Amino acid sequence: MKLIKVIKNPMAYASAALNKTKNVFRTQFYKGDTVYCEICKWNGKQFFKGKCPNCNSLPRTRLIPFSLRHFDLIDSGLKILHIAPNINEYYYVLNNFPDFDRYDRLNIKKAFPHINLVQDITKSDSKDDTYDLVVVWHVFEHIVEDVKAASEIYRILKPNGNLLMSVPIYPVRSEKTYEDSSIPYKDYEKVHGHDDHCRSCGLDYYQRFETVGFSTSTLKSYSAEELKRFGLSKTHVAWCFHKKG
Repeated sequence: MKLIKVIKNPMAYASAALNKTKNVFRTQFYKGDTVYCEICKWNGKQFFKGKCPNCNSLPRTRLIPFSLRHFDLIDSGLKILHIAPNINEYYYVLNNFPDFDRYDRLNIKKAFPHINLVQDITKSDSKDDTYDLVVVWHVFEHIVEDVKAASEIYRILKPNGNLLMSVPIYPVRSEKTYEDSSIPYKDYEKVHGHDDHCRSCGLDYYQRFETVGFSTSTLKSYSAEELKRFGLSKTHVAWCFHKKG
């Protein structure tokens, strides 16, 4: 008897297939020189609902290369740690850092093939003064013991090393970080805007990193030309934390 595989949600599969077809069309038809995706190097006339039709990158992901250039962090021979990178972030770093000495991708579990270190960043196995650059993008809002994680990153960075970091600011442009450990997990989305965020990060969130020894540089304003050209969001913020030598 031949078994027939039942598709649990055929509409979801059909929608995904349709979107893929649309993106293939858009990638070719909307080629141009108005916008540029630094993640996949696609040049086009426009992004679509914030997404690149070629690689599906979002504004927050495209802020990574912009921030790396802004803070002058791209260099050769670096030892890099990337914490919980998605596939677009991974390929960007892999392909755009000239002759890196080491590139580790850490996650708390082996969720994706490109992860090579399975560790909890609040208690890393890495030695002191290991890395020149650490990249953490929209991750700290998920970490309960965030100051402990920041302290571990400070420990494993070399003197004069840098941490490039961003979190979603919620509500948009909120000045102050809010969290309450008594909030049940089921209410995270209602309180923090996402079902897996344990806090609402504000523009003051960088101060927690300064308590462990970092100095801070902030990127939170962009020209109209930059916003359009690179498909960024004017509400996103990035920080470069520096460990003094």
